[in-house]
Amino acid sequence: MSWSSSLLLSLSSKLSPRKLALRCQTLRTFSSTTTTTNPNLFYRVSCCGEKGDVESPGVMTQLHMFDPAKEEHIIVGDMPFPKELVESSVVGSSHGWGVFLWGHRSLLITDFCNPLSFKSKPKFIPLLLRPDLIGCQAELVSGVAMSSSPDEEEEDYLVAVKFTGRVVSIYKPSDTKAALHYILPHNVFDHFEPSKLMYSKRDQRFYMVSSGGHHLWSWDGLESTRPEFHELRFHNLPQFSCSELQLLDSCHRTHQLVESPSGQRFLVKWYVQSIKALGFSCGGTKRFMVFREEEDMNMCYTEDIGDLCIFLGDNEPFCVKASLFPGLNPNSIYFIGEAYGEGCGVYNIATRTPRSFKPKPTSSGQGFMIRLWAPHWLPPFPL
Repeated sequence: MSWSSSLLLSLSSKLSPRKLALRCQTLRTFSSTTTTTNPNLFYRVSCCGEKGDVESPGVMTQLHMFDPAKEEHIIVGDMPFPKELVESSVVGSSHGWGVFLWGHRSLLITDFCNPLSFKSKPKFIPLLLRPDLIGCQAELVSGVAMSSSPDEEEEDYLVAVKFTGRVVSIYKPSDTKAALHYILPHNVFDHFEPSKLMYSKRDQRFYMVSSGGHHLWSWDGLESTRPEFHELRFHNLPQFSCSELQLLDSCHRTHQLVESPSGQRFLVKWYVQSIKALGFSCGGTKRFMVFREEEDMNMCYTEDIGDLCIFLGDNEPFCVKASLFPGLNPNSIYFIGEAYGEGCGVYNIATRTPRSFKPKPTSSGQGFMIRLWAPHWLPPFPL
């Protein structure tokens, strides 16, 4: 008997017909002849019941997902809202695990947003307290990354958090006393304040791109070593018309580093005109520029990344092979963002055009959305 069949039998005597139908829909969605789920966008969690029950421990919740390969919504429910996440905010994710700020200085990671976590109880792993900094420097986070998923049972995995202040904190959950807080020097702080983080499996190092996109910060996370700074050199730059240059100059720009399953790295420049993005709209995203890393930190502009597609958002950036997930577009960037009106859609690197999603509607029922839970992409999960 498969796990999905046995789970249905165990649930059928405990759930109402409505709740059982929701669970059956979830099983049909995530159970197939494939061995992994598609990449999915987690974009909302809502509470079912009176508004006064929002964020109360035990109140039933629904996870709202979006499958970019099928371009349709998925609702996973009902799941009791855990007391560990009451009045929390999700600030990013890595390997499908959300990183949450909670309480005055608390920090934890959990797989609660994993659509398959209902097979067993969600896991909650507390980290050491956030650094005690002046003002709100430890209240906002620009990037998170993990060396591996806690599901892989690697005891020495690391969790890195880039606060909007000068601190990059690296935690080792298996050691309740292990946390390294690296303070960026004043002369480089301004160049890395809003940066995202990425962990390189190839180099076994954390990387962070400067706000100008010309330098990298890297660290293996060990107390015995010091971070390194790398200068990037760019080649094969594209030619722009005057109007294109004016458009790009008017945009807010961010930079993210992403590594493919084979270890090939790309630097992505994201150009956004700040507007209010609504729903599944491209919002203000105007252009992406992709640079393939060659030897010795040489970055070469490219409009062809082959069968790969890149996923950017409040998650650690990741790549998958489109051919493994029918419906995904190769040589594309899937994006989600709210801070500057980035919007949500898919960008064709070859034609240099973004496209909004047109999801098939699914009734979401009644409920109230939980605030401060940033949308983010979830990588494929094994079934």
